[in-house]
Amino acid sequence: MAEQVVLAVGDMCGPAKKNPGAAATADLARRQIARHPDAMIIALGDNAYNRGRPDEYRDHYTPSWGQADLLGRTWSCPGNHDYRTAGAAAYFQYFGTERAGTPRRSYYSVPLVDAGWHMISLNSEVEQDAHSPQLQWLRDDLAARRHRPVIAFWHRPRWGSGAHRDSKKPRWFWNELYNERAELALGGHAHHYERFAPQRPDQIPDSHGIRQFIVGTGGRRLQGRSKDTPNSDYARFDLFGILKLTLWPDGYRWEFIDIHDRVIDRGEQPINPRGQRWS
Repeated sequence: MAEQVVLAVGDMCGPAKKNPGAAATADLARRQIARHPDAMIIALGDNAYNRGRPDEYRDHYTPSWGQADLLGRTWSCPGNHDYRTAGAAAYFQYFGTERAGTPRRSYYSVPLVDAGWHMISLNSEVEQDAHSPQLQWLRDDLAARRHRPVIAFWHRPRWGSGAHRDSKKPRWFWNELYNERAELALGGHAHHYERFAPQRPDQIPDSHGIRQFIVGTGGRRLQGRSKDTPNSDYARFDLFGILKLTLWPDGYRWEFIDIHDRVIDRGEQPINPRGQRWS
């Protein structure tokens, strides 16, 4: 059975006082890659603080997460701090068209052929309502994809129990992804780890719904809980770490691993038979 390991994390690099965990999470990623040489990395935005400037990517991101052994396998999405530099210009230049999109079309997809999944990077920082070019692109991309299971990622999570709480912006993404029976939605932005039960766009639990993960634990100073959010199954506010996903055509496994190599949260989810999920 073919598998694809994906290491996901956001909110990594910046001045050491405010980003104390960046080097440790990058080293954790390297240890995982030693075990899984074909692993991919998803960078969930706000990668270089505080404004995503060229010098911040050079001075903070490059020494840890921007080394060739990690950067060469990284796919990304932009965060709100990247847009504190006009048009997120430094972000797009740093990651390049293939791994970030372009300022005009800052979203893209990648077929994970061996695992039989479809991966989509979206931009929560630009227009995304029902009539936006981004949402029309998403509809077309989902309709044309080669593989049915979908993992999508963008910066601002739809719901969260941490300092940033919920965000209405991605509701349009959720509607389209739910209609196409996507499996996973990943976000950063909030500086904690959280796993949600599968749910509908209106927060009604649904075994055929989307499971959301928040992984803003890449290095930026951690933040505590601000509320209890429906369908939140597990959350940690005190640990830097990485979400490790293992994808295969009929299911996925998750592990949240902290910088001391401890598996803090784990589970496995089979994907429902296609006749049921794709009726």
